[in-house]
Amino acid sequence: MNSSSSEDFGIKVDDGTEFLTDYAMEQNEKVILLHDWQRRAIEYFSKNNHAIFEVVTGAGKTFMAIEIIKRVMKDIPELKVLIVVPKNVIMERGWYKELVDAGISIPDIGIYYGNIKEISKITLTNMQNLDNIDLNQFHMGIFDECHNYGTKRMLKLLNHPFDFKIGLSATLTDELKTYKIMEAFKNNVFKYTPGEALQDDVINQFNFVNIGIEMDEDTAEKYESLTQQINFLLQMGGGYNKIMRDGGGPKYKFLSLTTERKKLVNNYNRKFEVVKKICKKHDGDKIIVFNEFNEITNQMYWHLLDEDVRGCIIHSGIEREKREQNLNDVKTGKHNVIISTRVLDEGYNLPKLDTAIIASGQATPRQTIQRLGRVLRKKDTPSVLYQLYVIGTIEQDQAEERNRLFKELCTEYNEYFYMVFDNEFTI
Repeated sequence: MNSSSSEDFGIKVDDGTEFLTDYAMEQNEKVILLHDWQRRAIEYFSKNNHAIFEVVTGAGKTFMAIEIIKRVMKDIPELKVLIVVPKNVIMERGWYKELVDAGISIPDIGIYYGNIKEISKITLTNMQNLDNIDLNQFHMGIFDECHNYGTKRMLKLLNHPFDFKIGLSATLTDELKTYKIMEAFKNNVFKYTPGEALQDDVINQFNFVNIGIEMDEDTAEKYESLTQQINFLLQMGGGYNKIMRDGGGPKYKFLSLTTERKKLVNNYNRKFEVVKKICKKHDGDKIIVFNEFNEITNQMYWHLLDEDVRGCIIHSGIEREKREQNLNDVKTGKHNVIISTRVLDEGYNLPKLDTAIIASGQATPRQTIQRLGRVLRKKDTPSVLYQLYVIGTIEQDQAEERNRLFKELCTEYNEYFYMVFDNEFTI
């Protein structure tokens, strides 16, 4: 008889006897087929015991971390692991399911947040509850999306002297806080880039389509007026840094003007027309549309509905239960389009998507990589990534930043321009 007990499988017999056969025990052992990068990552960790793994979304970094847990547990059966996440959804839709799928028995998984306060061999918690947990009872700490842990409070907790420590991230940056995070892991960083993952066929190949949209005369005049007001305020206030540092009226006026200008181009009606055309072209595919603002995401929903496009909205203004339901509806095929903001940039374990449309966004490396990774989970056909921008605006500068990475990684590149008097525009 295998030394494991029936309780390891969530089964409790009244008289305490064990009745599972050797065959049943063996069948419960889930085997993860590792990619070469995962084997190298595990070997890297075995030499260091502390490491950050900077790995592109969709390549399987959670599976890699779970395999490390299982291997360390074989050597140290009494090992206790604390897994910390920035969002509850990562815990519920990601880690818990993947731990069970990897063969970890349910009684060995504890949840510590909200009204649930369970400590087990592997305990899942969020950043908010970390202060309430005695870290000394754990041998291993795993910090998911560890680029979020750069605050003074979180760095103190991150520096707790665990015997084993793992950080997971798709996107570290060159910010000062990143170096402080790295110090908590003894400056051990294992990197696996999007380019490497594409070359190894770990994530999906993709085609990239870049679409510039010309402003009509009315919109161009409004944009120019706002830009002049912003530039005047910068000149009179001594520059951006001084305005932000001094605060007060000039700061709020500057933020108000820049937000108004951003919304003007984000909400440009001809951009909505292009999104409609893309959704119609990819009718039947699973599509995600990224925006910046909740109100514009809502407006896009109604524009698409006019064309009978089955979309759903996911942003911070939508209740959590409704977000979960919408994701399930996309997975089952009730809807085929997700219209979202930056809330889906990281954390959510999304269904396999065929097409992504960046209707608006930032040009930060973190957001660029996160959004790209959302559509590159492995499937049989290449993914398609569209980027929309309004010509002659700050959006064009941001698009060019993203463009450098996308062109370098994509399998096929196409570029289109939607001009004001182009009534026959096709993609």
